[in-house]
Amino acid sequence: MVGYHPAGRDTTLYAAVQDVKAGHWMRMRQVLAQTGTWREWTARTQVLGVAAARRNVVELWLREEPQSVAARVMHARVTTERALDAHRSRQPAAEPRRVQQLDELADRARQACRRADGLSPGDPVAPICLLALAETDTAGRFPEHRVAPPPPDVLLPHGPWGLLEAAHRREGFSREAWHRMLRVLQVGPGSVHLSRRAVAMDFARWSVSKAPLGSPLLLLPLYAHVEEYRARRDRGDVMLSLWWLNESITPAIAKAFEDWFGRCDPAAASSADLNYLAHALTAGGFLKEAAAVFHAIGDFATPAPWQYVTHDPDRWWEEFEATRSACLRWLKPPSDAGRRP
Repeated sequence: MVGYHPAGRDTTLYAAVQDVKAGHWMRMRQVLAQTGTWREWTARTQVLGVAAARRNVVELWLREEPQSVAARVMHARVTTERALDAHRSRQPAAEPRRVQQLDELADRARQACRRADGLSPGDPVAPICLLALAETDTAGRFPEHRVAPPPPDVLLPHGPWGLLEAAHRREGFSREAWHRMLRVLQVGPGSVHLSRRAVAMDFARWSVSKAPLGSPLLLLPLYAHVEEYRARRDRGDVMLSLWWLNESITPAIAKAFEDWFGRCDPAAASSADLNYLAHALTAGGFLKEAAAVFHAIGDFATPAPWQYVTHDPDRWWEEFEATRSACLRWLKPPSDAGRRP
């Protein structure tokens, strides 16, 4: 059976996550000190932030080393994760006191982000976290969440474009920053959920038009299409059997394979990106290409997108294994056994 761990192939990060879960911070500090690029720094702090959000391990680190820049960045990470978790679990008709508590959590996270930004002004994590927190601003309290899109893309909605640009200046075409923006647009203001997802799809296509070859941003339309598929299925839409064969989707699948997978190092790629691409290729009928991606995945399957396209999300790995087996079975050459010469 396949397994899942948020660290993926990063064995160094894996050990640090396990230590964080046990309440220890020394290995986390060591791993971050050895991280050499902003891309790797962003990815590792994100995974560690999720692991530490339900523990006080970062607070213990800060107590021991209050001047540590890495600890302050991690504090921005964990406070942001806590605010997002609380916001996403809120009830639609939450009492005013509960809404106030959620706003206070988000405000504390923003303060932590600004403090980390002051200590490390070139670090992309602070603007990325501030961008993620735009999701919690349902009342439109902050002007930076209602900025006009960059010209000439006037058809895109107002949003936290300045924060996306700030992250982009520090880490060009940051995978996390663009995914955070996609999420904000998916859950942001809109008359109906369908219009929000349409806006998100427009943003995903716009991102593809800007992203360089080999960029994981070329997969953003696949993420948007999975969300649309999941939402339609939840509404009981019975016309989804040919969803991934739609002529508006298959070019995005082919482009993601050719311009991203064909130009990246799969061993250094996001496991989630590989899984999203493998699913889209198989569902879209690109079986030969899907086989290559499944080979790159190995046993590093991720819950999404498989949990969104199966009837039992708790057993998502069965959908992954069944899809992989079906793909590889179709590609096997017919046996010569029993044929006449």
